[in-house]
Amino acid sequence: MGLFSFLKRKKEPENKVIKTAKRVMFEQLHEVKDSHLTKLATNIINGNPLIINLESIDIDSANKVIAFLTGVVYAIEGETYVINEKIILFGNSEVYDDGSVRKLLDEIEK
Repeated sequence: MGLFSFLKRKKEPENKVIKTAKRVMFEQLHEVKDSHLTKLATNIINGNPLIINLESIDIDSANKVIAFLTGVVYAIEGETYVINEKIILFGNSEVYDDGSVRKLLDEIEK
């Protein structure tokens, strides 16, 4: 073997691992506490998509929740999906890769 023999080696194919969510979290907020929002954000970061219902809180609190969780999702390069005006899905991009979240959304929208 020569000095530069490593240049001729073929790269082994990389196995692409698709992460899937262990669970989808459903949350209906009745009040907004920063500690609770932080727990929800941590779950999103850890790969668990969150479907949140904001019908029971006032508009200012709903805007706070949406702004905070949208920022979290943006930071992890995730996606936000508005199911309807007051029900929103937050998740990292990896949970959309296998198609299961898309299938869940299709069932919810029926």
